[in-house]
Amino acid sequence: MIKVDAIQSNDRRRSCFWPMAEGAALGTVAGYATKYILPLTQEEKSSDEYIKIKNQINTQKTQYNFRTAKVIESLKGQETRTLAQDEFVKMFDGMKNGEHVKSSRIRKAMLNLRDNPEQLREFKRVCKATSEVANTTAKQCLAAYNLVTKHIRPTGFFLASGAVVGAVMALFNDALKTEVRR
Repeated sequence: MIKVDAIQSNDRRRSCFWPMAEGAALGTVAGYATKYILPLTQEEKSSDEYIKIKNQINTQKTQYNFRTAKVIESLKGQETRTLAQDEFVKMFDGMKNGEHVKSSRIRKAMLNLRDNPEQLREFKRVCKATSEVANTTAKQCLAAYNLVTKHIRPTGFFLASGAVVGAVMALFNDALKTEVRR
């Protein structure tokens, strides 16, 4: 009777290879996903290229560019504009791509509207709305560049690490299942 039990316990026809292969495959997928899930490291954020692109994105959000021109053209296209919208459009008169609105122009526009508090609030609202759009666009550009930076990471390292961890976990899991069956 003891021999029968020993034969029955060893009657598993499959080896530990298949669970390890499945674990390695799942680990490889998890490793590849980890490449993009992990946040940028301090080393990646302090690289010269990353800092250069980040500064360029932050500079562009305050520059006159095609987006600013679109907003100005949409305001100019309105049949009736408020005094605040007129002052906002005048701020950008004669500007070229890459130029910044000088604080003196903003002060001048606000001085022109100081007698009309409602229009002054409207002017500030228009300025704030355009700044928020610029900030949102800058955040989207930076998020896209973060994704590009993650894409540059070495894929092989994440795939191999995931495969090894997955295979070891599958082997450990299979060993636990074997012990429970006895």
